[in-house]
Amino acid sequence: MQLLLNKAPVLTTSLSSSPAPSVDAARPYSKLRIVLHWLSAAIILWATFSGFGVALLEANHPFRQWVESFNPQITSLFIPFFTWRLWLAIKAAPHLRHNTQERLASAAHTAIYAAVSGVLITGVLMMTHPVTLMALITLPQLIHSNVALLELHELHHVLCAVLAGLVAVHLAAVVMHQVRGKSVLGRMINRQGH
Repeated sequence: MQLLLNKAPVLTTSLSSSPAPSVDAARPYSKLRIVLHWLSAAIILWATFSGFGVALLEANHPFRQWVESFNPQITSLFIPFFTWRLWLAIKAAPHLRHNTQERLASAAHTAIYAAVSGVLITGVLMMTHPVTLMALITLPQLIHSNVALLELHELHHVLCAVLAGLVAVHLAAVVMHQVRGKSVLGRMINRQGH
């Protein structure tokens, strides 16, 4: 009889008040998604800080001219990588969000993807001259109306400011989770035991 009791399955219930981690929270990102995330972070942060920063300089300042020449090239080269990242995110997204926190995180990520898309699209459309990428490919100027270019320029700056705000909220959420002992950063550096 004792042998039977030792072999019998035991049903236990958790007395913990914290909910079990969702499937989405437990799933690690692929190495490709992690690389594309950090590439995106580097380019977005560079373009944001350098773009807003050079606005403080005179229009003919050499560093401002260099940034205004370099940023359209690097962000145009970034477009296929961002598109790839967006596609991977859409494919990996779970269809159901289980709690309010997951729904808020999903909405924030969707807003970031939308803002980046808007910044990249308006950035290409507002070019006032052809841009040669790495001396290989020339992107033509697509819009020639001065009024439309001015409106696109203004929209681009608004979207850049929105993106900067969303990135700040994103970083604050990472810090908040870290302080609470739930390292979401671990998923982005491919640590399994987060």
